[in-house]
Amino acid sequence: MKGTKAVVGVFSFFDDTLKAIENAKAGNYEYRVYSPFASHHLEDATLPGKSPVRFVTATGALTGLVSGFALAILCSMDWPMRVSAKDVVSVPGFVVIGYECTILFGAIATLLAMFHFCRLPDILRKVGYDPRFSDDKFGVVVSCGGEEVDTVVESLKRAGADEVEVRDAL
Repeated sequence: MKGTKAVVGVFSFFDDTLKAIENAKAGNYEYRVYSPFASHHLEDATLPGKSPVRFVTATGALTGLVSGFALAILCSMDWPMRVSAKDVVSVPGFVVIGYECTILFGAIATLLAMFHFCRLPDILRKVGYDPRFSDDKFGVVVSCGGEEVDTVVESLKRAGADEVEVRDAL
């Protein structure tokens, strides 16, 4: 987070958390949201666009398809064996390896893209994280400059925060 201060709001209710997110977005602040469970409402409020993981998956799958066919074709051309007067490069025989490589490369690309876009593994705890955010509370951490702290604190309290704490950002 880019500000000099991190204002942490602890919320008990989901709707109050959504209000705090809208207030942070309206003020053009950088923010981070913690939730004890996954929610499409939070996802829509924080990231309204679609995930780019699908493009990485498609690219990995197409790479796997081409690689699987290329592997089978190049191997059969390197070691040609004619069987029943069929061509050395016979596409129906290579569909299985192409299909399997499509699945393999697509799955690996999806896993790596999810790690990248979710910023995993997250070795260091972020400023403002509270263990209660993994149990039963919601958290909104807003980054701001020192002169904007009072405005952000008031905004989080108006949204319905149970607690508001100001911390120094790293």
